[in-house]
Amino acid sequence: MKNTERATPYLLVIKMTDIKALSAAMKKNRIKWGFVWAILCAVFWGLGYVPLQLVWMVPPFAEGFSYFGASEGMVVSAILMSATQALVFTIVLFLLWTCVTGKFKDYVRTLVNFKVNKWFIVGCIFGGPMAILGSTLATGYIGAAFAASIGLLSTVVGAFLGWAINKEKFSKKAIIGIIMIFIGGIIILDPVSMMEEISNSSNGAILGYIGGILSAIGWGCEGNFAVRALDVTDSDAGITVRYTYETIIWFVVMFPVTIAFTGLDNFGDAFVSSFSSGNFIFWEFAAGLTLGLCYVMQYKAFPLVGVGRTLSIGSLYVPVSVVALFVFLGQVPSWMLVVGVILAVVGTFVMYWESDSLDESMRDTGGAKDEA
Repeated sequence: MKNTERATPYLLVIKMTDIKALSAAMKKNRIKWGFVWAILCAVFWGLGYVPLQLVWMVPPFAEGFSYFGASEGMVVSAILMSATQALVFTIVLFLLWTCVTGKFKDYVRTLVNFKVNKWFIVGCIFGGPMAILGSTLATGYIGAAFAASIGLLSTVVGAFLGWAINKEKFSKKAIIGIIMIFIGGIIILDPVSMMEEISNSSNGAILGYIGGILSAIGWGCEGNFAVRALDVTDSDAGITVRYTYETIIWFVVMFPVTIAFTGLDNFGDAFVSSFSSGNFIFWEFAAGLTLGLCYVMQYKAFPLVGVGRTLSIGSLYVPVSVVALFVFLGQVPSWMLVVGVILAVVGTFVMYWESDSLDESMRDTGGAKDEA
């Protein structure tokens, strides 16, 4: 009897040790895959700016729509481009991702569960009509390199919202990194040149800068809302639901609103001109595929390493985009943009330089499942 009593605590210690070792291994694997998905997100995100720039350089957008004013035509063009990207990738996701991976039932279950998908709906409003449209406008007015670079500020927005909404924690180095990213963003904007261009421009270049800022706010906000749904649903099914709702918003809400301002005939002519252009369809498919895959990887990383960390690692998309734009289109960035990008990217590494800071920045998901 005494031997049994002595053995029992020993066995419990062994079991507790095994449980702790298993938990540590699972956490390590979770972090590893979170980094892998975030890095792949950066690669696809950066490459996506090449076709996004090329769409503006081919008919019918290269010539513009003569029946619109300059600014009105740019906005309509950006709306058509953004909506088409969402439609393209919704179809690709549904046919080649959800169905092939056997996640169709999860997709339907999530699509009809408003308690969960309300977060995807709110997230895609920020990520679609706000961020994607804003970045497309910034690409058309200012250039793809600027549009990609100003998106770095989404890290700051995402980090602060992650702290306020999702209880993500900051280390001292994270705060220093955020300050560096913010200063880098100001350098990227180049306020002096920006004011000169706005005051001397007759084509409404201010819309490009506003679009760039909106893209940073939109992407920073989206992750913090979408991740609440990702806590209680499959990421593969979730991203398809997110794109489904974005497509509905574009075609059911944004198109009628645009028609109300521009007129049905003018918008109809622009729609037909766009979808009868082989160049437009090809480059839109390329943009929708690369930027859509970026979203797939991002949604996989969000619940694994947190929104702030995913956006930070994802900031490497800017060097990827700058290099890709130089290699494929011969676009040379300004020195101000390069300096701002370097400072902002370095800031992201400062945020999470020490391995110990990972625990400090991981999101407390204790209440998320109850609220979703």
